Amino acid sequence: MFGKKENIIGLDIGSHAIKIIQLEERDSNLKLLNLGVIPIPKEAFGEGRMTRPELVGQCIQRLASNLKIKDKIVSCAVSGYEVMIKKLELPMMTEDELGSRMQTELRQYIPYNIEEVDVDYQILGLAKERLNYMDVLLVAAKKESIREYVGLLESAGFQTAVLDVDFFALCNVFEATYGFGEESIVLLDIGANKALMNIINRGIPVFTRGLSIGGNQITERIRQTFRNSYNEAERIKLGELTEDVSKKELEEIFTSIVRNWVAECKRAIDFYYSNYPENKIEKVFLSGGSCTIPGLERVFQENTGVAVEVFNPLTKVSSDPKTFDPEYLDQIGPQMAISLGLALRKTKEK
Repeated sequence: MFGKKENIIGLDIGSHAIKIIQLEERDSNLKLLNLGVIPIPKEAFGEGRMTRPELVGQCIQRLASNLKIKDKIVSCAVSGYEVMIKKLELPMMTEDELGSRMQTELRQYIPYNIEEVDVDYQILGLAKERLNYMDVLLVAAKKESIREYVGLLESAGFQTAVLDVDFFALCNVFEATYGFGEESIVLLDIGANKALMNIINRGIPVFTRGLSIGGNQITERIRQTFRNSYNEAERIKLGELTEDVSKKELEEIFTSIVRNWVAECKRAIDFYYSNYPENKIEKVFLSGGSCTIPGLERVFQENTGVAVEVFNPLTKVSSDPKTFDPEYLDQIGPQMAISLGLALRKTKEK
């Protein structure tokens, strides 16, 4: 779009916090140049959508200033809730033929007014079940959402080089740091208000779903149970116990909500199995700001029978310990997954 530029900034706008990360790539090795997180005021988002973009823009400016960031070209992601992702099976054809077919048949695949969306598609490879067919990944995002993100970043003094989808940023960072094998795995990124589930089979995303689960559910339960403020409940969730809150009561809240999360995830996995019964899931990788909630790994493994691991992409990125505290990177790494995936993008890419 704007020509190749190294050290593109990955900017992840969540409903709870903004994450920025900047990398340098040399000889296929990644080095951390800059990293930071800033919380967003609760009123900036409502029902998972941005309602006060000016507050978000101010937070971006403040974080960039704190980190002394001079580069102004960023890669950002549109939320999965703002995007439609669909895998199609179509007869084998060339890319030119596919382009022509999409122009004429797009309306049957997209439940929106075609004039209101931007569309992209990619050939994934041969269809597994049908001879002479291929798998095509179709992505549609509302133009209004795209304009909102681009305008927000411009108001904060940044130029948008790449506008990605958070689902794909998660895939990109896993491929670049851990690598895909032949097995089927789940990438599950749990944020404050939503979770992204990607099921990958042999390196290809075959199932994506947004789930209405997140850390704010725990914060709200703590607030209701102990009748304190949102900020107090948030601090308690993060480990700051008070005289009014016992460790046992807190564990009961965590366990109750985590069981609900796992039940929601299991329903999605069962639906996946109904379409891909032969592709057994070997492992679940957790990331996001809420992935280290006490008991999550254990309850997930007990209820699904699948091995679970927290995914920290920063363990595969070199850094100067004089600049970045290794213990801090260990703690913050899982919630930086999407921003790191965005930072891996090049400005020549879509």
